[in-house]
Parts: sequence; C-alpha cells; structure tokens
Amino acid sequence: MRIQRLRIHNYRSIRDLEMECLPIITLLGPNNHGKSNLLAALEFFFSTSAKPVEQDLFVNRDGGENVLWVEVMFHELTEQEKNTFNKYVQSDQSVCIRTTARMQNGGIEVSCNGYVEQPNKEWLNSDKAGDYTSRESVNQTPLKDLVPSSGRLTKTHIEEAQQKYIEQHREELSFSRVLEEGPLLGQKNVAGGVLPDFYLIPAVRDLTDEIKVKATTTFGRLLSRAVREMAERDQRFNEARMRLEEVVQSLNVRDDKKQENNRLADLERSLEEQLQTWGVKVSIEVTPPELERLFELGTDVNLDDGVKTTADRKGHGLQRAMIFALLRAWAKTLRQEKSSNDQQEPAPRKQSDSVIFAMEEPELFLHPHAQRRLAMTLRETAKNPARQVFMCTHSTHFVDLEHYKEVAIITKYSPEQGSRVRQCVKELFEGDDADARKKRFHMAQWINPDRGEMFFAKRVVLVEGETEKVVLPYLAKKLDVFDADISIIDCGSKHNIPLYIAIAQAFDIPCLVIPDEDPLPDPIPDDWIEDKKKSRERTFALNEIIKKLIKAPLGQVEMFSPDFETVSGVFKSQGDKKGKALAALDYFEAVEHSKIPEAVRQVVCAAFNVQGGHA
Repeated sequence: MRIQRLRIHNYRSIRDLEMECLPIITLLGPNNHGKSNLLAALEFFFSTSAKPVEQDLFVNRDGGENVLWVEVMFHELTEQEKNTFNKYVQSDQSVCIRTTARMQNGGIEVSCNGYVEQPNKEWLNSDKAGDYTSRESVNQTPLKDLVPSSGRLTKTHIEEAQQKYIEQHREELSFSRVLEEGPLLGQKNVAGGVLPDFYLIPAVRDLTDEIKVKATTTFGRLLSRAVREMAERDQRFNEARMRLEEVVQSLNVRDDKKQENNRLADLERSLEEQLQTWGVKVSIEVTPPELERLFELGTDVNLDDGVKTTADRKGHGLQRAMIFALLRAWAKTLRQEKSSNDQQEPAPRKQSDSVIFAMEEPELFLHPHAQRRLAMTLRETAKNPARQVFMCTHSTHFVDLEHYKEVAIITKYSPEQGSRVRQCVKELFEGDDADARKKRFHMAQWINPDRGEMFFAKRVVLVEGETEKVVLPYLAKKLDVFDADISIIDCGSKHNIPLYIAIAQAFDIPCLVIPDEDPLPDPIPDDWIEDKKKSRERTFALNEIIKKLIKAPLGQVEMFSPDFETVSGVFKSQGDKKGKALAALDYFEAVEHSKIPEAVRQVVCAAFNVQGGHA
C-alpha cells in the first residue's frame, strides 16, 4: 500500500494542506516554510511514540480549536492488506485513516479512526449494531434471516449479518463515506501494529548517535527490519532460535536426579533457607531472549577505509552514505521472490509489508556524484510497489523536470495562512503530437541537465538556447543587475518553450520568456525549398502561441527582433568558428558598459526584474 493523498490540519506551521502523492514525492521550498513539518506530520501518523505537544498546534488556528489531525488515503493494496483493512476498503479499493490529537484537561489524547462506506440505512450501520441485539428489534429488519435462529444475539452476530447483507445487496444500496466513531480495527493502539513501517532519516548535523545499532535510531530500526526479513528466509536462523530455546528451557527443569549439578536449583534452595521465616518457595525461571535482539545488543558496524573503525568514528558523509547503503542492500534483497510461507492465505490481521521512507536533505554531506547515485537508488527503490519515498531537498540532483508530477513546492506566504503546497499532477503532454513532445522534452534533459533548477527559483527566464543562457547573466553582472535567485533556463529550442511555460504556470512560478522573433526574410531566398519555408513559418507562428500561453501577472514576454545575434551585433561568422555562446561572450567582453545595445540592455534588465528596464 502506498499513500495516494495526504491531508494535514493544524499541525505546526500547517493550517490546512492537501497533497497528492506519487511513489516519489520531492518536497521543495525555502527554509522554514514547512517541509520538515510535513514529514513530522507523517511520523506522527505512523508512529505511536511520536506524541505531539501543545506547541505542535498551529498557532493561528481558529479560536478554541484544540485539535490537530493527519489523514492518509492509501491505494495499491495487496490482498493481505485488503484482508486486514477489510472493513475500511472503499469501492475504489482505497483505505482512508485519520490520526487525531486532542488537547484537553491539560493532557493530550490521540486516536486513530478509519473511514467506512456506511449504507444509508440505519440498521446496516455497524455503529448501530448494538441497537439490534434483541429479537424484537432485529425482526423488524431483513437481518432477521441472517442471524442465528436461537440463543442470545450479540453485537458480533449483528455485525456479521450486516456485512452479509451488504455483500449480497451492494448493487441496490447507496453509501456515504463517514469517519467511524470507534478506534481503528476496534483497538486503541492498533495503528502502529498494522500500518506500513515508516522510517524518517533526519537532516542531523551529528550522526554519531543516529548510526548506532539501537532500536531508537533509524539505522538500528532499518538493520533490525533487514535482519528480521532475511532471517525469515534462512533455515539456519530458525534452527539456532530453536536450539537456544531448548538450552534455556533446560535450565528451568528441576530433575531430582540432576539437582546436584543444577546451580539454579542450589541458588533457589539457598534463598529459601534465607527466607524460611516467611514460608515462601523460590523459583528462578529463565526466559529465552529474542534472537533478533542479539543484533541490537552485540552488533558493531565496522568500516575499513585503510583504518578499520566502527562507523560512528568515520566522517559524516560516509556515515550518511552507510544508512543509504543499508537501505539499498535491504531493498535489493527483498526484491527476491517471497518464500512459500508468504504465499499462504491472507491472515485476518497482519502488519503491512509496505515501507515508507522519509528523508530530510538527502544531499547532506554527499558530494555531487554521490548525490546523483543516491537519487538513482531512491527512484529504483520506489519502483517496488511496496515502497514509497518522501524527501525534502535543496539539491537539483534529486529533481527531474521530466517527473514534474513528483514535485511539491511548500511555501508559507504568511503565518496566518500557514504552509501551502503547489503541485501539478495533471498531464501536460496532450494533443496529437504528445509523444513527439515528450521525446523532445526528454532529449532536452541532456542539453540542460540543470533545468530542474526552475523549481528552486523565485523567478525563471526561459530562453531558446545556450547563447542567451550564458550571455544574459554575464551582461547582468556587467550592468550590476544580477540576481542569484533568478534562473536562466535553456529550453533546448523555441519549440520546447510552451511546455516550460505550462510547468512554470502550473507551479505559480513567475517567468519571463525571451524568444527570437524569427520572421521570414523578405524576399524569401530563391534557394529555399518548400520544407525549409514551412519550417520557418511554423517557428514564426510559435510567437503567437507563446504570447497566448503567458498569463499576467506571473508571465511576461520580451522578444529579440529579428533574433539575438542581429540585435546584439554578434557576427554569424564568429559564431560558426567558435560556437555561438563563446563568440557572444568574446564580443561583449570587449564592449564598454555604455556601448551595450539598448535593446539588449532592456531585455537583460527585464530578465533580472529591474524596474523600468534600466540599469
């Protein structure tokens, strides 16, 4: 099972937030705007130990409201999960659960409840089952034929009858989706025992404690889970457990023939003698330990990089890489086919095998190449239908513009509004040429691998190619108008610009588009063939398409007419020799500040948001 939709209310910096979730969700946004709070809200939902305090309530909440909650809708359930959450499975095969914290009487009460599809007939409502346990009341409903004909009726009898009737008459009934009154699966603390495992890898600055093999650390929990999963498939481990239990149980045997060599029996007799006046018997019983706990109690992870030491004595980069390496190794092992024991009939109630990873700043302490490798690993991990990854990052290595649906930008416009999410989960590649546009957009990744930077920028400038990408910031510095928070995005060609506009506007990112006008020459050269003429006409026609796509006030268009080289004065022959970008840099390096063409100056100032278009 994976999270399909997440809703958060009154948690820390979040008043109300709703987010669609894919196998990977990449949280972006400025510092202190709520990304970590979103991950903390997930931890509160999944962990019975992550109990909130009064300070976790949204400060600017409506007066008198002392409730916060996190609601998660799951989909892609396995047969086992459908069986465990049978009562809560909706008609669309999803399950929705809410965890609530109420501040009252100076304390905090946490509850976990599921949504049920409730028939619009009271006698089929499971919350009302107790009202129909008398023969008189149940005989007034169609349930009378589905309950035992004799004996005392219990609430369980009525609930089973309700379920049978619903299964037999589902097509005839209408339902409402309501939050049940009682706790999830009828048990107050059951949520942590059946929901997916949740692992939060925080952006800690000192990983010395986090890398230790303890039940309270992420690394320790990951290692314990990995050992448990692997041990279930290793016959030697099961045999060792049985032998250990036999040895320990033998210590508890009090055989008169062997009492002479039983030190525990001797100790019992000695204690009884000391307590003779009390008239008590003493019995010492040894309980076999959980074999899995041996890894927690007696495991050191050693790394040898020329000097063999425990992991906590290595650099932070290697420590953090160790956590991710364990994640990768474990995920790889679990890709193997499940054993025959795992293919038995689904149990009535069993913890989900799904795992959700949440990571703060996965790039922390890792150099760029290691970041790229980790990004590939996380994407590979999320391909497993029982895995999901949430991460908040400030690194473009974890953002792929082609997977724009995975991006969620968290922004806090004001303390009163709280943290909001901006995302786009709709398909932007539409129309008859959608496949061709997808392919062209994918190829642009190799031309400009840093294009994901647009999600981090306070404003983006969309240009046709590398010449403008290189020259505009160069001239901005020369004119003293450069702004490091504005990103110049090389779209690869004029034909790609419309899709970049769509993405920028879908995420409410302010943008300026700077295309070449590219008019047809007049007269048209005699040596132009018809295909070349039509191609140029299509390129020119894009100007109107771009203007129509741009929506004020977020978008603007500044056009070079007829093109950048002509306006700037860069000779085409120099571009053919050196390359257009280098030729343009060489040209403007020799141009004095006051001699920069006015049309170019205005575009540069517009690109870097200088009011009035003058430096």
